[in-house]
Amino acid sequence: MDKKKKIIDRIFKAQGKNGFWKTLPQTHKYYPDYTHYVPNFKATLWTLILLADLEHDQNDPRVKKPLKEIQQHFFDTKHGIYTLKKDHFPIPCLNGNMIYLDAYFNDNPSDKSFRALEFFYKYQRFDDGCYIGDKNEFCSNTSCYGKHSCYWGITKLLKGISFIPKQLRTAQTNDLLNRCIQYVLLHKVCYSSRDSSKVMIKGIDRLTFPNMYKSDFLEILWLLKREKVKSHELDAAIVLLRSKKQEDDNWNLEKQMHNMVTSIGAKDRPNAFVTKRGHEVLEYYS
Repeated sequence: MDKKKKIIDRIFKAQGKNGFWKTLPQTHKYYPDYTHYVPNFKATLWTLILLADLEHDQNDPRVKKPLKEIQQHFFDTKHGIYTLKKDHFPIPCLNGNMIYLDAYFNDNPSDKSFRALEFFYKYQRFDDGCYIGDKNEFCSNTSCYGKHSCYWGITKLLKGISFIPKQLRTAQTNDLLNRCIQYVLLHKVCYSSRDSSKVMIKGIDRLTFPNMYKSDFLEILWLLKREKVKSHELDAAIVLLRSKKQEDDNWNLEKQMHNMVTSIGAKDRPNAFVTKRGHEVLEYYS
């Protein structure tokens, strides 16, 4: 795809000689804890997610050094997870994204990612409006583990696990994956569990690419397809996807991710990357 090649060329043209993308100066108020995370979405973490979502060559050596460096930077050896220090701890969306990058760009994900999966097998919450069972020690972070668990943390853990080869998944990893899937099915991908006529989170029903710390309904369907999940609970989301298909057999980009190192297409115009996912999903669920 010529357009994809041009986008990737622009991404690597923006890469610094040190292997990173936009980095924070030492005088910045968020330095060093947010290095490679801020600025959104030009920093190295987000640019690597952009490359992975574009399905860039997994063996490109230009990716290996920055990925290894941000793994070292974000990893908390005490708890065995990726963190922004105490901010939103234990931040499952960051961990899901880091596991995704590790599994996408490496044949064998690192021990860091498997340690993170062990942590979230034990501590990840799946509450839906009230706490189910006793609160754990991390429920003081109500952004991630409030009465309604953060949906993005769950969908990003699902994404990360989905890219781990099945033969490398432990029984605990499979259990965590299943709990993520069941929570998504409870919400019919993108709808309120209490009123299935209402979209659960503003914007989740708008076709978006790439998917950074949030997901859109298409990414979630695409991940469920990867895991060969079939359920009537997906029907409404599939109908929604079909309704957005244009007469020319394409889907438009409905929501742009701003402030990336490069644009991947104009809003409200046909988008090759959204369209590719859309066709893959409908082909599987036809």
